[in-house]
Amino acid sequence: MKAADIVKATIIISVIGFISAFSLSFVKKITQEAIAKQEQQKKLAALTIVLSGYTVQQEKTVTIDGSPFTFWIATKEENQIVKKAWAFLAEKKGYGGPVQSIVGVDESNTILGFTILLQNETPGLGARCVEVASNETFIDHFITKNVTNKEEVSWFQEQFIGLNAGKPITIQKKGDWHKEMRDELIQHNAITAITGATITTKAVTQSIEEGIQKLHKALTLQEVQ
Repeated sequence: MKAADIVKATIIISVIGFISAFSLSFVKKITQEAIAKQEQQKKLAALTIVLSGYTVQQEKTVTIDGSPFTFWIATKEENQIVKKAWAFLAEKKGYGGPVQSIVGVDESNTILGFTILLQNETPGLGARCVEVASNETFIDHFITKNVTNKEEVSWFQEQFIGLNAGKPITIQKKGDWHKEMRDELIQHNAITAITGATITTKAVTQSIEEGIQKLHKALTLQEVQ
């Protein structure tokens, strides 16, 4: 191969490489912006769930124990008294990766709402943390086509409402949660584990316990400032 041919081939390869790199960079930028927008919309939707009845006043991100910590401040007026509540991001490694959630609490650390934003747990096991129970019967689905008769909130997530996030959340093995279990579990500040997915269950409870501690540190830091 002549020297001129080598130079020509090198230039062509370089141009192709430049165009490919530029294209990938451009696509990555577009997708990152779209993903970030979707994630923000998902968080805003979650806040309406975990802080139902409250109005979010402010979002803050501070550094706690060397890591960023995001929380929201919310208020509502009740009998001419302004009450405060907070929501915070909680995250802990589960079986298949990080399990991230948003938790809403009031001034007594009572959990007002809880919803999982991100999880990559095993389908049929840990992934049941976002499973929505259905009350459909065989006849509903295949005969009457009545597919609207189902719960809107994951049974696993709903059971956290009313627990005290400021105390250890214990785990019991009672099978899938149902409303009849609520009072007994709340008395013990407990939840029932996902069958076959103890790691996922522990990741969630520990993330809440660590998250509320970070929230208290953040609020103390805010008062100092």
